Amino acid sequence: MEFSKNLSRERKARGLSQEELAARLGVSRQAVSKWETGEAAPDLPKLLALADALELPLDTLCGRETADGTPAVPAPTEKAVSPTAGVSLRLWQGLCGVLALVLLAGGVWIWYQRRTLVPSEDAPAESTLPDTFSAAGESFSWDSARGILSYRFTPGIADETCSYQITFTGTDNVPHTYDALYSGGVCTGSAELTPGDVYDVTVSVNDDTGSRAALLARSLTVEPGNVVRWTPAES
Repeated sequence: MEFSKNLSRERKARGLSQEELAARLGVSRQAVSKWETGEAAPDLPKLLALADALELPLDTLCGRETADGTPAVPAPTEKAVSPTAGVSLRLWQGLCGVLALVLLAGGVWIWYQRRTLVPSEDAPAESTLPDTFSAAGESFSWDSARGILSYRFTPGIADETCSYQITFTGTDNVPHTYDALYSGGVCTGSAELTPGDVYDVTVSVNDDTGSRAALLARSLTVEPGNVVRWTPAES
């Protein structure tokens, strides 16, 4: 199974949305979507992070091994071999093992060289986003009739070409990520949360060159009487 289909299958098997997986990796939902459709492929660090996030061996994620640890390609039918053939087989196995180690070392060396000595004409564009990102002016209100939390905040990077998201992480450490619509210098939206739970709130900005994230509020909770309380990040 090719990587894109394998990634989609394993993500869905764990009940994760593309937004939730993207939040764990610190990338945009669009990036995860392109990986699953085959339009793009993650680099090696992101591939390793994906394997960790899905709690899978790298070979399984890449389709080289099934989830139970057996090879993805069926083993050949066993045939009787002569003693001399067994010696030759072990010799070939040894040579193949050495060759695999050489290829692995070469691959690591090439990857390192590409990261440190990429020619200028092939170098990826550096992120146009500032090194730091912050948000302020946050406000939250609870709509008991619809059971949703409305939010509003002012991003430190205000650009209509960027996309913004907000993530609520409760006591179960499961992030819940929502798009934050930007208009007129502020971001707004709504989220489905559990009253009484306590959440840390982070926001992120994304463009075609990268992403930045910042803590917006701590210990957000909805108390009886539809009162929303939180601690601003800067306090």
